[in-house]
Amino acid sequence: MFENTSRLGRLAFYGGGIFSFCVALNAIQLVTSPLFKINKEKARNLNASLAGSVWLLIQDVFEKKHKGKITYSGDDLPEKENAIVIVNHRSWDDFILVNSVAFRKRTVKSLKYFAKDSLKFLPGFGWGMYLMGQIFVKRNWTSDKKKIDKAFNGIKKDKEPVWIITYLEGTRFTREKLIQSHAFAKERNLPIFNNVLIPRVKGFNASVNAFRNSHVKYVYDFTLAYNHKEKGFGELPSIATILSSDISNYQFHIHIRRIPIESIPENEEEVYQWAIKMFHDKDKLLEDLKQNWTKNIDVISEEKMEWKGLLFELKKLFSRNKDVKYLE
Repeated sequence: MFENTSRLGRLAFYGGGIFSFCVALNAIQLVTSPLFKINKEKARNLNASLAGSVWLLIQDVFEKKHKGKITYSGDDLPEKENAIVIVNHRSWDDFILVNSVAFRKRTVKSLKYFAKDSLKFLPGFGWGMYLMGQIFVKRNWTSDKKKIDKAFNGIKKDKEPVWIITYLEGTRFTREKLIQSHAFAKERNLPIFNNVLIPRVKGFNASVNAFRNSHVKYVYDFTLAYNHKEKGFGELPSIATILSSDISNYQFHIHIRRIPIESIPENEEEVYQWAIKMFHDKDKLLEDLKQNWTKNIDVISEEKMEWKGLLFELKKLFSRNKDVKYLE
């Protein structure tokens, strides 16, 4: 009983505190929104810093307070590089894993998520995303294209530092959706995946072709994996659990690939086959993680990817160093 009371107390403290902080920052974002007409760069930096401070609080609760350990493998990314980031989609937890890389590579202020349109009506978190210019989509290419083109043109025009986060599966991985994906694959003679869904590439193809010959030179491929030491592969904590409990029995892993945009085909059908191959590789990797976790993988050293703590990250987040430039 005491343990349950303690969890509820932590949930109220961290969850309520972060939500209240979000709403307060929403008010600051709204009041300072006219700054965009005066100095777009400073306004964007302010909004990104405010949003980053919320993500930082969540990240510190996850990694330090409640002992969520994330391991990494694959390519060692440079700091502050612009990219389109492909992620397999499991749950809300995904943004914490993506942000863990962004904080370590100093790009958290550059994150732009393709987010479900209804999320912008969510008080606190959703409002903040809307005010900082996240890309909200209805998952209907006809209605989304104009909005996406406008967002991309603005990013290119201003050479805005950016990580564009995109989920090619279009929805979260569930058992029911996996069955539907299998049926779709059989109809079209595509590979059968067991750990990811068949990717959708229309939006991704437009993204890649929009940023060819721009300041965005790379695509990052993140494969996210979750495990529980007792319950097994694919088990992941809820947001409530993350904010209320020790999560050291859960395991989190990110495999990273860095791919030059110029190496990706331009034709939509060829991009589709390229994406199918990528997700085939993801599925194979996840299957190996399911059987062996990270025993067969060269994991990046903990020291190199260590979480430095709240104050250290906060100082970086609001850094005004003029010599800090985003790679082009």
